[in-house]
Amino acid sequence: MTQFIILLWLGIILQLPPTAEAKEVHEADILLIDKDVSDFTLRGSYKNLFTYFTTDNYWDEKTNTYKHKRLFADLNRIRLSPEIKISENVFLHADIDNEVIAANYTNSRTFDGYWSPSTYNDLYDADIDHSFHDHYVYRFNLHRLFAKIVTGNFTITLGRQQIRFGSGRLWNPLDILNPISPTFIEGAEDQKGTDAVRLEYYPGISTEIAIVYAPKRTDDKLDGSILANQNTNAVCRIRTTMKDTDIALLGGRVTQRNLGGIDIATILWDGILRGSLLVANPDHAGAYLLGSAGYEYTFKNRIYFLAEYFYNQNAINHNSTLSAAFSESTIYGLNEDRYSYLANQFITFNRHYCAIALGYDISPLLHGDIFTIADIEGRGLYFSPVLRYNLLENLDVSVTAMMGIVFENAPYASDFSEFEDYPLISATLIRYF
Repeated sequence: MTQFIILLWLGIILQLPPTAEAKEVHEADILLIDKDVSDFTLRGSYKNLFTYFTTDNYWDEKTNTYKHKRLFADLNRIRLSPEIKISENVFLHADIDNEVIAANYTNSRTFDGYWSPSTYNDLYDADIDHSFHDHYVYRFNLHRLFAKIVTGNFTITLGRQQIRFGSGRLWNPLDILNPISPTFIEGAEDQKGTDAVRLEYYPGISTEIAIVYAPKRTDDKLDGSILANQNTNAVCRIRTTMKDTDIALLGGRVTQRNLGGIDIATILWDGILRGSLLVANPDHAGAYLLGSAGYEYTFKNRIYFLAEYFYNQNAINHNSTLSAAFSESTIYGLNEDRYSYLANQFITFNRHYCAIALGYDISPLLHGDIFTIADIEGRGLYFSPVLRYNLLENLDVSVTAMMGIVFENAPYASDFSEFEDYPLISATLIRYF
């Protein structure tokens, strides 16, 4: 199926001649497509991401034991983003990745955990991987592939797309179709997409009603129940703006649990105050809450400030069944039972987290950030300083460190213990074209 989609897409591209100039069409909240947009545009980027860290928990496949190991990886990614305008109201978009990852720990659980997100029960596997020379992996990936149709007050998006709900900066309880951790080594834009149909209706300028239908496999198999089975995800969100306040209500069913939530963002003292609450009721367990609250403000001296709190009642250290599923998945991978507990979840060890982030434009080309997360129950602290420099037009470089401290006599294990003795260092170069 994947190969058929690739050939179909390339066939469309080859039949349409490129034109010289095009205006950018944004993916989110499009009501009208500009008549001046060219029939075909091709943009892209090159990304190099180097990471280094040390671990005492590297699983050696030869000896079947954990060992101490220094781990290096270097990702080289060329992303091509063709966009085709079929008519005034229809266009196709793709983000096609060709990657080569050089690492001294390929073919290991650790490598899969960092570089190969699970595709279990996905509608189709968009990755084609090939290992060579023991230390290199080539990957072809359809990162995004969707068609968008605009007609009147309706917009329909069909295919692999990014679907993000919620207004939080570090945690988004309502972002349940594509949850992402603030310690994810790449940004949210590089998070795996969702195979779905998304219908958006705009009854007025300030109101949006969105319905998302995302079919899934069962037991990682395609069968006659693919369009409606126990893993099918369906979500409806209603969002409206009243003066300086944005309010969203969400309800639906995701990975065998019913959901309901609310998200509010409002302007307060020239900053933005945000809050979210989600109630989840799984078929196989009791209901639990997710919540977040935060405030962000930019001072006149260019200092950016963010404070945010996150609560996860369904934490690993407080749910023995979830803990067992998580531990087993790191060793054996996912099966249908583990998938029902882990998929579309905010996986944290504990329940209470507080974060503070600061950013500053050191110069017009140099920007610095640092954010800290406190794991209250695990008595752990996470630090991540970042420096970004605009080396040339459309060429950015950055250096990041991920570090942790865990205090003694903590009642529960902390999420950040892996960073305590061995920080993770990364360097990124991105060239847009």
